Amino acid sequence: MCEYIVQHAAPQKLASCFLEGKISRIEVLGVATNSSADADHRHSGRGDLIKPGMQVTGIRHRGTTLECLPVRWGWSPSWSSGTLPPLTHLPLHLVMRSKVFNRVKRDGRMLVAVEGWYEPLETGMTVHSRNLAYTTSRQPAPMFLAALAQGGASNGYEGLALVTHEDVEMKRQRLLAFAAQDALEWLRPDLEWEQARVLAVHRAVVEPQLEHVLTSQRTLRFK
Repeated sequence: MCEYIVQHAAPQKLASCFLEGKISRIEVLGVATNSSADADHRHSGRGDLIKPGMQVTGIRHRGTTLECLPVRWGWSPSWSSGTLPPLTHLPLHLVMRSKVFNRVKRDGRMLVAVEGWYEPLETGMTVHSRNLAYTTSRQPAPMFLAALAQGGASNGYEGLALVTHEDVEMKRQRLLAFAAQDALEWLRPDLEWEQARVLAVHRAVVEPQLEHVLTSQRTLRFK
């Protein structure tokens, strides 16, 4: 499962491009970011390196507009009464089908613009230094992770969880990620389980669109 994400450096600009219908401009922003980095930086993070418990910027619908909201990665829902550790990931079928999430799935769906993310390898791990795989798009453009968030709560029950879906070929849960042209479908107010399932199967970023680079946890630097 994803342990760290590299958030795009300019989520506000991306939200503005969505509002103005300038999807091609989003790709240009990605190219501009890429061109300023050397080959090593490409896989060590040009944007902000984020781990659970740190603040991430999400894009959400509010009426007829989009807004960017800072939210902590890790959600402690009120119904857990503080008995569970913060949720960093939630499977799509649970989010869209369980009544527990009815209110949050309606008002709390968000997009997180990323350059890529880090996942642990299943082999080659040691006690003191784990190898990680950095996953990024083969195209010079940001990806958008589906997320569920609850913000603004005064009692501390707030935060964000990334949404995962079943990868049939890999036989595991993976992050639900979209290219710019498909990302806003996740924010549709009328989105229900069946539409979300079809969206994940037919519109999400798939393996041939991704590249993976081996790296070491020791090389990561957090701000």
